[in-house]
Amino acid sequence: MEDLIKMQQLLVPDLIDKMYRRYSILTTIEKHQPVGRRSLSEIMDVTERVLRSETNLLKAQELIYVKPTGMEVTEQGMHVIDELNDYIHIHSDLDQIAEHIKNKYQIQNVHIVPGDSDLDETVKTELGKVTSQLLESTLYEGAIVSVTGGSTMSYVSTAMRELPFKVMYTPARGGLGENVLNQANTICSKMAINSGGTYTTLYVPDQVSETTFLNLMDEPTVKNTVNKIKDSNITLHGIGDALKMAKRRHSAQDVIEKLQHHNAVGEAFGYYFNQYGEIVHKVKTIGLQLEDLKNKDNIFAVAGGKSKSNAIKAYLSIAPMNTVLITDESAVRSMI
Repeated sequence: MEDLIKMQQLLVPDLIDKMYRRYSILTTIEKHQPVGRRSLSEIMDVTERVLRSETNLLKAQELIYVKPTGMEVTEQGMHVIDELNDYIHIHSDLDQIAEHIKNKYQIQNVHIVPGDSDLDETVKTELGKVTSQLLESTLYEGAIVSVTGGSTMSYVSTAMRELPFKVMYTPARGGLGENVLNQANTICSKMAINSGGTYTTLYVPDQVSETTFLNLMDEPTVKNTVNKIKDSNITLHGIGDALKMAKRRHSAQDVIEKLQHHNAVGEAFGYYFNQYGEIVHKVKTIGLQLEDLKNKDNIFAVAGGKSKSNAIKAYLSIAPMNTVLITDESAVRSMI
């Protein structure tokens, strides 16, 4: 197929560009349907005049319906999308970018979803779908998955499907204090329900004092969950923006000033790091620690959006080799 694309580019150089443009319009309509031309123009940052011409052609080819409520993709249009997916993917340079990032940071793999999850919620949904599929491909009877909290992880849990075997999900850290829907406990329970597995909980604050840490670690239920976290074979986690995460944790002003002074850009597992991956601050947390990752069979790091590009880049400089990054187009283009 790659040779065919090269020949087409030589003989009809504008053919693939036209195909890619119409494919993009078709897939965007599919994501947002029913959608009006004006809304589609804003989503794609294309003039209504250009869209009118292209959508009229798609309608004439019976690839879309034009209804009073907006445009929708026909069954034939869905077939065209499915058939062109691999073709367009080869044409796209996202594969080359993924390979570049994989080799530069010496990690296991990189998967890139088109779009910008900062601006388009459907991109977050797609991140969740891709991650859940990759995760499911590594799962097996008796596997233990440790999961962090966050909105991105919530999208992953929504995309999980019924499995033919039992898997246990455990929160990677305590997380009381943030939005209950995005807490690791909630996400683990949702993953277990959707996949037919089991889960444990860890009802402790995300950051604790030394005294509280020692007292909590003596609690049998906490100790049992921490042991499960340590025994987990697979870890699924997000990558946070340093200052945003500090504010979400209601960190003291002196901590925020410290992060600013040391130019912290990213956060993972309670560790804050600068653009070179140097740890500039660590929160006392109960659960998975950064150094525990080297013992995991599979690590899935998920984060997208242009706003996360510096955080992702910083984390990758210290990420274990068995890390699989799932991100979006806007983040990686900003990274490079």
